[in-house]
Amino acid sequence: MHAISLSWPLTIEQLTALDPLYIPIIGALLILIVSLFAKESDAGKYAYGVITTIFIFLTLGSLFIYILPLVNTYGTIVVYYSTFTPPLGTCLEIDMLSWFMMLVFTSLAFLVAIYSISYMKEDSGLDKFYALLLTILFGMNGIVMAGDFFTLFVFWETMAISSYVLVAFRKDKWEAVEAGMKYLLMSAFGSTLVLFTMSLLYGLTGTLNLALMASALRTASPTPMLYIIISLLIVGFGVKASIVPLHTWLPDAHPAAPTGISALLSGVVIKTGIYAILRLLLLFFEPTIFINYGVIVAVFAVLTMTVGNLMALLQDDIKRLLAYSSIVNIGYILVGMAVGMLPVGTETQTLGVTGALFHVLNHSMMKGLLFLAAGVYIHAAGTRSLSGMRGIGRKMKVTTFCFAIGILAMIGVPPLSGFYSKFIIIWATIVANQPIIAALTLLNSAFSVAYYLRLLHIIVFATPEGEILMAKEKASSMLVPLVLLTIGIILIGLFPGLIITWAQGAAGAAISSDSYIQAILGL
Repeated sequence: MHAISLSWPLTIEQLTALDPLYIPIIGALLILIVSLFAKESDAGKYAYGVITTIFIFLTLGSLFIYILPLVNTYGTIVVYYSTFTPPLGTCLEIDMLSWFMMLVFTSLAFLVAIYSISYMKEDSGLDKFYALLLTILFGMNGIVMAGDFFTLFVFWETMAISSYVLVAFRKDKWEAVEAGMKYLLMSAFGSTLVLFTMSLLYGLTGTLNLALMASALRTASPTPMLYIIISLLIVGFGVKASIVPLHTWLPDAHPAAPTGISALLSGVVIKTGIYAILRLLLLFFEPTIFINYGVIVAVFAVLTMTVGNLMALLQDDIKRLLAYSSIVNIGYILVGMAVGMLPVGTETQTLGVTGALFHVLNHSMMKGLLFLAAGVYIHAAGTRSLSGMRGIGRKMKVTTFCFAIGILAMIGVPPLSGFYSKFIIIWATIVANQPIIAALTLLNSAFSVAYYLRLLHIIVFATPEGEILMAKEKASSMLVPLVLLTIGIILIGLFPGLIITWAQGAAGAAISSDSYIQAILGL
């Protein structure tokens, strides 16, 4: 454990520990300042995109240069104000799970920023768009760094409010306004449940500090109230994670949002709900004492996979199809998490959560790639309807190659990255002696092949006609993220060892919570 006490003036060590927070928010403020002097011109729009890309790249660099070495050396880092020592004061607590999730968030945000430079150039109000993009990253990183419930909730709402606005960014279209309002109302319901659960936990433990809450709850005997709290946490954070039946906002929000934001929502924003469920349930409730809640998560997982698959098969809108596909993959992730929440031994639990976290990373890349490629097709075809995109892939060979790799990775074709995370999740269910869950996961994975191959057939193998014959590749700045994601998917598939090591470290931090708790008790 390593404690960093913040005091003015801030030292270099104190600043570097806060890099994932202050770099994005400084970038957002800089864009708003520049917008006071810059005109609504192509040069101004380009400048906003470049500033955003630079600041997200700096955030990504700080994760490797400063945060990872600290986590590898000390395990857990606690950051707090010198005059308000926890539990009375708020704090940040960073471990390998926090770092891994920040890596996922920041990597995709970086590529979305590059993509948006050309994709959003016809829109107005881009100063606000890019400032909100940086603010979402600030909120997501804050969520996984939060060491107390109050801080977590503040960052949660920062991320949520920014995402509502971005979903409805093209406010001149009724679809965007309706989707943003639906997203707002459902997320507000989830946030209310989270706030209510926070009050219940405070009443039981007398603190909002996560480690001290865990210290009080992990040895408690199971009671109906504690199982109610478990259920409220799953439902409250499950709205953002799009767990069925709390998913209905997602198929509306993703098509309505600008494509870069669709990729961000589907690739990483919904993973904040996954993080909160994983972190808090394993931190507060020992699976060997609370022996049933892993089964509850498994039931939600199977329901989420099955409903998502059935709905995806019926879609003609390419972005709605990909949105339902995201729900299916949340189901896969929940299966791995469920194994980690069963009383099956630490090694098996770690295997399940490793698979879940590996799939968090893989899905962010694969789905980010598919949404960004779909945006290129939509930009060229002028429609989101698959029936209006027949054969468009033949006219846009670079985009189509990347799109095809993304589809094959989502199916789980070896040696692409999606194969390994799915295999680890299914293998973990077998090792955990859960053959029914393993079979249902495998069955759902096989079922998803139907609509992925249908998508590939329409885009790539159908004969183009009409206006599609005039389609051509778009600006290089839109293709760069696609190519980088494609290379990443192939390389991780060929050399998965490093990512699996990181995912194992993050899984170990989630399951073995003693270091997280002792870091605060040691203060």
